[in-house]
Amino acid sequence: GIGLPAASHAQAIDVFKKLIFQDKVLMLFGPTLSNSAQAADPIAQGAKVVVFGTSNTADGITSIGDYVFRNSVTEADVLPETLRVAIKHAGIKKVAVMYGNDDVFTKSGYDNFKKALEKLNIPVTTTETFAKGDVDFKAQLTKIKGSGADAIVLSALIAEGAPIMVQARQLGIGAFRFARRLRFRSHELLRISAKRAELGLGALTRGLRGVGRSFRFRKCGLCVLQFSARRRQAVLVLKARG
Repeated sequence: GIGLPAASHAQAIDVFKKLIFQDKVLMLFGPTLSNSAQAADPIAQGAKVVVFGTSNTADGITSIGDYVFRNSVTEADVLPETLRVAIKHAGIKKVAVMYGNDDVFTKSGYDNFKKALEKLNIPVTTTETFAKGDVDFKAQLTKIKGSGADAIVLSALIAEGAPIMVQARQLGIGAFRFARRLRFRSHELLRISAKRAELGLGALTRGLRGVGRSFRFRKCGLCVLQFSARRRQAVLVLKARG
């Protein structure tokens, strides 16, 4: 079953109910967001319909039940490595943290960033929050600028993440680097913030690098985005399971 990405928990639940109880699907792929998965996956679990998430990276998704699967590498696996590499190659000694506090994905990213920073013994100069729909981040960024941090650890959705990077640049925080966890990163992030934001160090999905390299669009010769690679991998997993 295939449903459109839901904008709210209620919509995700409604889509799942329709696909499961009206359309009588045997399996579901999705939803796109971890927030939606936490709301809707219990519907599939209760109906004993397999649901396979290809972009649900927040903690706790598969603990919903034994009919819930994913091939997304979790925040707990990806973010510590992101920080380790960033600290090693950028000479980061202390950081400021900024995250969305009203979203499962961004909160999970923050929780795992926090654990990794503690394990790496990296001091946090200040922790700032924001909410979905915010557009002005200058107050938080000004405080971060004055805190003496070498980098900003950012856990955000693209709608807030890209403007944060742009506004940081506008405030003269050009020497900073972002160790970020952004949903819909890569081409979308570059499109929004190109030439206006400082370069970010992204949290890459290590487990799918081979898939991303090997799966190409034959006619145009372009590597697919990691989300497309994961979706293709999910279909291959299903095929292999018969």
